[in-house]
Amino acid sequence: MHPIFLHYPIQVPTKQVSDKPYLTFADQSYYYFIIPTSITERVALELYTIATHYHQQGWTNVTCPIPNVHNQFLTSIGKEKYLLCYAIYAEDKREEAIKLSSFHQTGFGYPYQPSAMNSYGKWKELWISKIDQYEALYKQLYQQRPASPFIRGFVNMFPYIIGLAENAIQYMHIVEQESQFNESDQPSITFGRYKSDMNDVFIWSDRFVYDHPVRDIAEKLRQYMLTPNGLSSQECQQLLQGYISNMSISAFGWKLLYARLIFPIHLLDFMDQFRQTSNHYSDIEELVENQSVYEENLRTFFYQIGIDEREINSIQLDWLLDV
Repeated sequence: MHPIFLHYPIQVPTKQVSDKPYLTFADQSYYYFIIPTSITERVALELYTIATHYHQQGWTNVTCPIPNVHNQFLTSIGKEKYLLCYAIYAEDKREEAIKLSSFHQTGFGYPYQPSAMNSYGKWKELWISKIDQYEALYKQLYQQRPASPFIRGFVNMFPYIIGLAENAIQYMHIVEQESQFNESDQPSITFGRYKSDMNDVFIWSDRFVYDHPVRDIAEKLRQYMLTPNGLSSQECQQLLQGYISNMSISAFGWKLLYARLIFPIHLLDFMDQFRQTSNHYSDIEELVENQSVYEENLRTFFYQIGIDEREINSIQLDWLLDV
């Protein structure tokens, strides 16, 4: 028996079924997940209320935090803090795009506005804050001697990253002037970095963010943006058509999505992942190579996905048009 179960008023499950991505136990139809975490009790409470909402709407495969015997969601074992969550397996054979749009629609019905995990309408401020943090790191690494190949690669690439970030922030000024909205522009439950979460057996609530639905579409499309003509691929086109057939995207939504794709989140995430190491210079070289493909897809973005830029009054970036 795992010691965490001593802290919960539930029947102790004895069957361990997995250890990835989290230690998982099963008891009849219930699955229990032991999730290491650094979140606050306040965030855990918000995750609990959101997961409960989804369970009530039939999404029982969303992991839901369980309060312990002290009526708290965070449990300390040694120096680590954990969430114990449960979910009920529910088979869903729908296509990813249909599941994602339905997930967002269910999120529209969530009756509260989270405070600790709310990013809706805050992208510009969050991006500025993020870049400020990286500029401090850049100044620190710029002075470092001797410098590893990775640090040199980061230092050389950083001005380019800053340029892209500033372009995205400037583009947000255009987005903020848009007046064509629809019902899909209200906040919903999204993911910090959506990959293919809807295709997972369980939907991990610890990845939730309260935000505009196009956040997830942008992060899904970002994967296609790193391959030549990826946006034109049948797989990408089917995903977009499937989503839009269930939930439309407004002119405001398309511009917001495009602004997010301009912001180099994938480059910053890479830096986060590898900045503590010194042997990934070849990965940076590959990243630079992929970025030229990404820029081309940015330049032809609306054309490839079949959106008439005149209809949404889109404005392209000058430096992309000059490529």
